[in-house]
Amino acid sequence: MSTVRAAFHVHSQWSYDAKLPLEDVAALFKRHRYDVVFMCEHDRGFDEARLRAYVSACEQASAAGTLLVPGIEYADAEDRVHVPVWGAVPFQGEGVPTARLLAAVAEHGGVSVLAHPRRRDAWQVIEPAWLERCTGIEVWTRKWDGWAPNQRACQWAADAGLVQVAALDLHNPGQMFPLAMELELARPLGVDACVEAVRQRRCRAMIASLPAAGLTTGHLAATARAVECVRRPIWRGGRRVRDLLRTGD
Repeated sequence: MSTVRAAFHVHSQWSYDAKLPLEDVAALFKRHRYDVVFMCEHDRGFDEARLRAYVSACEQASAAGTLLVPGIEYADAEDRVHVPVWGAVPFQGEGVPTARLLAAVAEHGGVSVLAHPRRRDAWQVIEPAWLERCTGIEVWTRKWDGWAPNQRACQWAADAGLVQVAALDLHNPGQMFPLAMELELARPLGVDACVEAVRQRRCRAMIASLPAAGLTTGHLAATARAVECVRRPIWRGGRRVRDLLRTGD
């Protein structure tokens, strides 16, 4: 067994709302000492041919030193529930129903993760049956959960035996944060070996060099959530001020 450090849920210019070339993504995460990046492009504008081209582009960009694992982030018709998918899964289309998507991923031996349940209150429409079909759930997404894990997602993961995923949802370098997944590989480093490690639950969420599990329950978790409750309104207020200064209103 070998252990590698992986970043989860990263977008490149192959997504409509991100601008980083794949080569820049590989170089960025190499500087931050990640061995692997689980890419996650929005399904908008993709088809099977574009997916094949994207897989090839990820392979070429991995020559920069950090392995890029190609993945697609599927959204339902309401753009509310998002499911990143990795593995040899044919492109499933845009706006595909979540239940049908999860069934297709399972059929092809892929990995599916319920993303950022806090975004647009997606947790309110997540069905219990979905938790039985997916591989994991993002219990801590820096972009949406801030400095503390999502308590509800942690509980769902524990109850359903899901992989607890620490993710970035990164669209630009300014969104870097020391969340990672530690993977135990049974084979030499490669895309298939990394996907297999997640599918077989040989992975754990990390914050810097420490297991993130220590912040999901107990006093440390309560403290982290309290800090986040203070930080979030301050950050939102600062963002509104910056937006006003940019527009000159």
